Amino acid sequence: MAIKSVKQSCLLFIALSCTSSANDAIVGAHNVWPPYVINEHSGFTVDLVRAAFKAENQDFEMLIMPFSRAMRMVEKGQVDMIPALWRSESRDERFIFSNAYYSNRLVLISRTEPTIHFKELDDLKGLSVCAIRGFRSEIALAQIPQIRLEKLTNLTSCLSLLNKARVDAVVSDELAFVYLQSQHAEFHSFKVHQPTIAQWPLHIGVSKSYPNAVEIIELFNKGLIQLKTNGIYQATLKKYHLDE
Repeated sequence: MAIKSVKQSCLLFIALSCTSSANDAIVGAHNVWPPYVINEHSGFTVDLVRAAFKAENQDFEMLIMPFSRAMRMVEKGQVDMIPALWRSESRDERFIFSNAYYSNRLVLISRTEPTIHFKELDDLKGLSVCAIRGFRSEIALAQIPQIRLEKLTNLTSCLSLLNKARVDAVVSDELAFVYLQSQHAEFHSFKVHQPTIAQWPLHIGVSKSYPNAVEIIELFNKGLIQLKTNGIYQATLKKYHLDE
């Protein structure tokens, strides 16, 4: 564990020493969130963002860390951007957003027993619900009184709490859950409730205080247009089974 920690610290130091200027790599940060962010080198978001910048002759590097930490570092200018970010009124005041490159469906997940009757968020009052710390879903749930909110750094940890009956439900992007369900037998019996809680477009986000914010967004948007024209966008969707 100590070796892994030292390695991660070295990678972080290297990346922070080359935050974007001129042709230096643009550095993004996010938590593990499969199939969008699997690791520093793979995931739908990681592949797509890297390809969009490459189309504009711009390098991209990815760092993995807790999402709330990534947000703090971006707002302090210590890394350049968040590669997967939902918009909100609060974030619109602090971030510049790219054109949307995907859309997420937010759903409620529970065990089959005991039964949860869910039609709207108010139905969750009195229940314990887990969400990823710093995600817009966690912030939205925190506004509802009488929900006992558990905040963890990743979806796998939330689903593990659900499996151990330590929370009543989890709020998650549907396809992120489906991906993890396919990887973990203990999650196979979980139920996805309807209706969908929300559907939120997915963007890259750069702090408005960052000197190259507009340039980064424009580069990504131009690259994204190229990917949709040359077939790479659709191929990347297919690679991660997001085209179904």
